Amino acid sequence: EFSSAYTRSDNLYSLMLRNNLDADNKGAVELGWSFPVSQNIRGQLNYFNGYGHSLIDYNQDLEVFTLGIIFTDLF
Repeated sequence: EFSSAYTRSDNLYSLMLRNNLDADNKGAVELGWSFPVSQNIRGQLNYFNGYGHSLIDYNQDLEVFTLGIIFTDLF
């Protein structure tokens, strides 16, 4: 698994690449973007394509888009 992140003007971009290095080649790619919404809240947009998104679906090839919020520095 390879993971990387890059910050530019208060935006955070992330990349995850994964491969099991076996003949069946069941890997995954995840792209992420985190952006400020307010002082203590950030938005997050993720794209996942491949195997192993969750333990329940470890053997299913999935394409997943997620949109959410991150609470930061609340205290």
